[in-house]
Amino acid sequence: MTESLKKRLTLGLFILGTLAPILIMLLAPQPASRQWWRDGAVALGFIGFALMGWQFVPMARIAFLTDIFGQRALLKFHIDVSLAALYLLIAHPVALVLGNPRNMIAFNLFSGTGRLRSGVIAFLLLVVIAATCVWRAKLKLKRDPWLWLHDILAVAIMGFSLHHVLGVGYYTAVPLQRWLWIFYSVLWGGLLVYTRANAMLKK
Repeated sequence: MTESLKKRLTLGLFILGTLAPILIMLLAPQPASRQWWRDGAVALGFIGFALMGWQFVPMARIAFLTDIFGQRALLKFHIDVSLAALYLLIAHPVALVLGNPRNMIAFNLFSGTGRLRSGVIAFLLLVVIAATCVWRAKLKLKRDPWLWLHDILAVAIMGFSLHHVLGVGYYTAVPLQRWLWIFYSVLWGGLLVYTRANAMLKK
């Protein structure tokens, strides 16, 4: 198999894995459709969560990916896609509020339901992890402590996000959608643990 074909297949699987929740929304039997803006906001959230989850995996530490793309390209891809995920996850609540300003109440950490609070907490932690990545030098965070902080925040974000996605439970009432997100969370968490453990063993 040529390097070019490996790159196309890997990118194709990445795109398919990212868009799989939307494909399920479109093709699998679903609950009754709601307002278009609400469904659009859900789609933005699903894609953002999927992109975010893939970026929590230290791709530059996975040998077969570095062999195909090179470490520098993977690091740039990680930064670019992480920013795209952040923008999509910002657009998710913005679309909900623009569609219905009363949805602002969902962002109150003291009065909102648990499933909504989980989404807000996940978003705030995402902002924190993004800030530590962009301003690591200014914050004077050494590499190893920063990596541990990054991993802890990543696991917390995945946990709160999964609780939010499954707790809201409208589209995830569809078993295929629900099990996809559970599978993704286990996969991302497993890859994160594997790559970090592998790196520690090599020291």
